[in-house]
Amino acid sequence: MSKISFTLAVILTLGLPLSSQSFAAQITEHREIVDALPFEIPSLRLKGSVRAAPGARLYAVTVALGEEPIETDIRRFVLLTSDGTSEPIGAGGRADIIIPLDRVPLGREVGEILPSDAVLALTRTSTTNVTLEVGPRGTVAFLFELRTAATVRALRLPDGRELVIAR
Repeated sequence: MSKISFTLAVILTLGLPLSSQSFAAQITEHREIVDALPFEIPSLRLKGSVRAAPGARLYAVTVALGEEPIETDIRRFVLLTSDGTSEPIGAGGRADIIIPLDRVPLGREVGEILPSDAVLALTRTSTTNVTLEVGPRGTVAFLFELRTAATVRALRLPDGRELVIAR
């Protein structure tokens, strides 16, 4: 292999974003959120609640991660339903501690320290993108808004793998 080919291979390998690499993940909880879900972001002095739109419902999926940290666009975690797909509208360390993505200010980071001492951070990088960073052995709960009649099938991870959600 020539020096140029080797150098190019190394650059391409090191340049792979963490979002395209596989990481350990296991669904630990999934549930419908029956009422409004309260939230609080102390660093922004902001509190409120997330409610489903008429004809819709809130659904939370919690995933335990392995030893590898992750950093990716949160929209790469996709819920597969009988109606198609759904992107997260919120995330947090547990299903009852969710930060609505539309409340993360542009250029700002909000997050929490998880019980495993991993850090979960959400950073708005543009009007449409929010980056999710979670340290090793962290957990992340995603909040989705689904049509009331939709059935949940699986969570697609950024690397394309699907974690089946048992009913």
